[in-house]
This record gives sequence, C-alpha cells and structure tokens, in this order.
Amino acid sequence: MSTADQQKIVETATPISTQYIKQYYNAEFVVTSHDVDNPSIHSRLYLYGYVTGHEDERITVSYNYDTQEVLSVEGVGWFIDSRNPKKEISSP
Repeated sequence: MSTADQQKIVETATPISTQYIKQYYNAEFVVTSHDVDNPSIHSRLYLYGYVTGHEDERITVSYNYDTQEVLSVEGVGWFIDSRNPKKEISSP
C-alpha cells in the first residue's frame, strides 16, 4: 500500500474516530500516530493518541477502512468504563 493510500485512509478515519470518541466517551481525541495493517491480513488502521486533559494516557482506536467504522477502543480502565451507552444496542 502506498504512502498516499495510507494518508487517504488516515484522513477519512480521523474525523470518524474523533466523532466516535466524542459521542460515546464525551471526550476530545487527539491523534498522534497511526499504523495501517497489511491489506492481505485485514483492513485495519490503528489510531494512537490521547484525550484532552489526559495527554499521558494512550488511547488506541481500531478502525476498519473497508467498512469505515470503529471496531474498538482501548485505553486506561477509567476511560473505557466511561463509555455511554455502556453496551451497543444491536439492531434487528
């Protein structure tokens, strides 16, 4: 995957991921770096960063760049526990 392709993925994923953190965690996510998995493995991007006010605690957002959706959020316990709503509501 070219650097330009990776940059395009990051430019698409960043606003989706920051909005996800704002919606479900009521926090501002600041992206500091990223990794893109080899497409032959799976279509995943990892955005690394922190939430404003907690610059020393790393948050990782896993993002599927084929479906353009956040797969998971990892980080310190207090932050993960602050998710609202606590569980996803599955649609029929």
